[in-house]
Amino acid sequence: MLNSQKEFLSLFGWDGFFESQNTNSIYHNLVPARVICEERNLYRVQLSFNNVAWASVSGKMQFNAMTRANYPAVGDWVMVEANDQSDRVIIQHICPRKSVIQRKQVGSSADIQILSANVDYVFVTTAVSGDLNFRRMERYLAVAWASGATPIILLTKSDICAEEIFDIANKVREEFPGIEVYTLSMNEFEKAEFFSDYLRKGKTSVVIGSSGVGKSTLVNYLIGLEQIKTQGVREADGKGRHTTTSRSLYVSRYGGLIIDTPGMRELQLADHADGVSAQFADIEGLTTGCRFTDCQHQTEPGCKIVEALEDDSLNEERWKSYQKLAAEVRHGLRKQNRALASEDRKLWKKMSINARNKGLGRRGVM
Repeated sequence: MLNSQKEFLSLFGWDGFFESQNTNSIYHNLVPARVICEERNLYRVQLSFNNVAWASVSGKMQFNAMTRANYPAVGDWVMVEANDQSDRVIIQHICPRKSVIQRKQVGSSADIQILSANVDYVFVTTAVSGDLNFRRMERYLAVAWASGATPIILLTKSDICAEEIFDIANKVREEFPGIEVYTLSMNEFEKAEFFSDYLRKGKTSVVIGSSGVGKSTLVNYLIGLEQIKTQGVREADGKGRHTTTSRSLYVSRYGGLIIDTPGMRELQLADHADGVSAQFADIEGLTTGCRFTDCQHQTEPGCKIVEALEDDSLNEERWKSYQKLAAEVRHGLRKQNRALASEDRKLWKKMSINARNKGLGRRGVM
């Protein structure tokens, strides 16, 4: 492999984890590429510094896919087959993912939507001017923790609350101990020297948050281009407008990679039990100390949750938030398991029909 190709793979995050997965002989005629954009069942993949191509999934992958998670997502490493007769390449295999940012599909579906894959850091972005909501931040942080990546809190538009921003940032740090919190002002992005620690070569970060908190403006600065259109908030209600409509991966000015995501008005949890446990480790620690293992944390004697609520060592809103998110996860998992069982039955039926048709064809039955 040419040195330039090795440099490309290293810069784009290909490391020993992915190399160890690339030992199957059936992939020897395929080349690794990283998904940098997704557009309606087509993908933009980067195969080298100067080689970006459109890609589609193979028929076999499409046939075997049971859920949305079985398709590529931005940030995925995939093994592709190039064809000299076409500018388009075929995705034959998705490499195992190191981390996955996902949410429940919006609506009644139990399917999972992958927002990005193989990220190292998640920038949970919220504006201090009206968007600052601890309960919403807990939801985003639960998603970040569940992914396997490290969450970072970014407080944007700090210039609007310049006099109070120091106190606001400290309040956020008190609410979310152990998570790095940074303030950002649009006109002073260059002073945010901490980005060089996270966006170094070989690392991938993703920016998530609600609409209108300044994600696209920030990403434009980080990639050194006005590539992403930006819009202000609506004057009527101060709420953000959707700017980014698809997820895309870019090389940042620091050498590392950054993924921009559309603003989310709804972030439903599903397979995020680990994330909720990580975000509320203090509460789950209390529950293990209750006198009864089946404690409902209401009127039972020896309940550590009730004691903590009474002496104000546990905030009641935080307790309610934990209960809500934990119940949402349980509901999502039950719904997802039913949906997977249904999809499994459909797949087996489809395979049985294909096998029967092949058998009839071999016997000459039309």
